[in-house]
Amino acid sequence: MIRSLYLKILLHWCVALALTEALVFVLFLFVVGESHRQYVTRSVAQSSHVAADFLELSVAAALARGVDEAAAVQGAARQLALRSHALVWVTDAAGELLGASFEGRRPPEVETVARRTGSHDGVTVTVDPAGGFPWYAVLPVTGAEHRPLRLHLLSQRHGGSFPAGGFAAGLALIGALVALLAVPLTLRITRPLKRLEESALRIAAGDLSARAELSERDEIGRLARAFNDMAETVERMVRGGRELTANVSHELRSPLARIRVAGECLETAVARCDREDAGEMLEVIREEIEEADRLVGEILQYSRLDLQAPLQLGGRVDLPELIGGVAKGVGPLAKSRGIPLRLELHGGETIAGNEEVLRVAVKNLLENAVLHGTPGAEVLVELDREDQGVRLRITNGHAPLDEQELASIFEPFYRGRDAAAQGSGLGLAIARKVVALHNGDIAARNVPGGFQVRVTLPRARG
Repeated sequence: MIRSLYLKILLHWCVALALTEALVFVLFLFVVGESHRQYVTRSVAQSSHVAADFLELSVAAALARGVDEAAAVQGAARQLALRSHALVWVTDAAGELLGASFEGRRPPEVETVARRTGSHDGVTVTVDPAGGFPWYAVLPVTGAEHRPLRLHLLSQRHGGSFPAGGFAAGLALIGALVALLAVPLTLRITRPLKRLEESALRIAAGDLSARAELSERDEIGRLARAFNDMAETVERMVRGGRELTANVSHELRSPLARIRVAGECLETAVARCDREDAGEMLEVIREEIEEADRLVGEILQYSRLDLQAPLQLGGRVDLPELIGGVAKGVGPLAKSRGIPLRLELHGGETIAGNEEVLRVAVKNLLENAVLHGTPGAEVLVELDREDQGVRLRITNGHAPLDEQELASIFEPFYRGRDAAAQGSGLGLAIARKVVALHNGDIAARNVPGGFQVRVTLPRARG
């Protein structure tokens, strides 16, 4: 089995070329070869009629001089043979030899092939008879006393045969030249694939920055562009996975360290039989375990969104109803921090999406606004219609952020520089991923008197 694409292309090219040349040769034989035989048949028939007239006139002249018929036919046949460069003999109706241009009483045996025998103007002509003779003709003539005879002409000239062998040799030479030209052309086709293979092997070896540098605009060029898009996605996912692993390790290390310290304090309290101090250490350990469990849950939720892409968005979600339900759930947290929630939901249109993950995103946004809001300052939730969708705005009383923080708050595990509340730093990252999976847009900005997160989602079609 041929394993090289280059050899496969070259072999297929040569096979196609050989089949094409074979078809051309067959077509040439049937069309041009048949035309050549018809032309030879007509020419031989015309020449044979001239030869018959010469024979009849010669025999008549010999008979007028008193020569007997056999000698007259013999002499006329020899004269005709010299003039026509052919073997000549004459037979009667029964096939008996009357005279010939050669010695002996037996004419040469001529093998006639049916498919090559034709007739024109009363002359039967066989083209390319066996034995190497170009043509053989038979036609009726008139002898003494109007007796019907048959004139036989067998050409001895060998220059008029159809050049089938030469034409086949020419086709073979052309095929060999084209096959040689196919070698560099095939290399030119397979060379970009070789470079693409080298880039793939570099990525497989760990060099995720490898790209296929191809400028072609054909199918190979489109394949290279698709390969580069895939490589960029893989590199981004691997880099994100590495960063996520590093951040998870860092985030889990803090509660584990606090649990270890609390455990050591618990051992000390137990050793001195201090029940109150031991109970406080157990409560600390319990809270740290809950925080670690919450962090692991958010990490799993963040990773699950990657596994769900592309997200099933076939459902219709009533966004005002969803926001109202989430606000009720966040209400106790807002009251505990002295932050009122105010809803102004004017965009009553449904959107196409996944209600479960949208609820998670809205919950994260509201909780983030409450946790980082200024006590006493309300959190305003607004929902409005737009030309192509709906716009959700969540505003709290947080102090303005600089441009660098505005660009970083949606990154996983990022916490603001002056953030007073504890958290995993995944809430806004999860919200951004959910919005992106719904073909929407999310951004943060400073507004007069506070800080605002704005979300735009497309309206459900139909």
